[in-house]
Amino acid sequence: MICPDCKADNIPGADQCESCGTDLHSFDLPSAEDTFTHHLLHDRLGDLDVPEAVGVAPDEPVALAVHAMQQRGVECVLVREGDRLVGILTESDILMKAAGDKQDLNAVAVRQLMSGDPVCLREDDTLAVALHEMSVGGFRHIPLLANGRAGRVVSIQDVFRHVSTFLHEQPAPAP
Repeated sequence: MICPDCKADNIPGADQCESCGTDLHSFDLPSAEDTFTHHLLHDRLGDLDVPEAVGVAPDEPVALAVHAMQQRGVECVLVREGDRLVGILTESDILMKAAGDKQDLNAVAVRQLMSGDPVCLREDDTLAVALHEMSVGGFRHIPLLANGRAGRVVSIQDVFRHVSTFLHEQPAPAP
């Protein structure tokens, strides 16, 4: 992709020019040929009906995080030290790293099981960006940044729930 400001050649899909730092996020986007694709390319993550995330501290016991997830009906919690996001703890982390060993989850700190330094997206990123990041990274949950702070988490279920409402608008395939 050629930067419109400095004319430097960047790799396709780059968000920012490596030479001058110009935002390339909105350039070279594919066009939508149907309603479904239009929603994938233009609907923003911030528009999804996603509640405020549950937060825990890294030194708190995993049992407390599990209790918070059960109470709120969510599949993950954000791990914060003060206002700084340091990780994410998902039900998958707990299942794959702790369950089955007769481990006392009151004796295990969240930091021992969490995924540190999580990939985050912005609320103005599109559904297509979220699906790409989730697919490439193997994630089911990604924190959303608003004003530099992760306050909500978008899940693959949230994205599919949103786009499923547009599937009926798809034209039938030609025989």
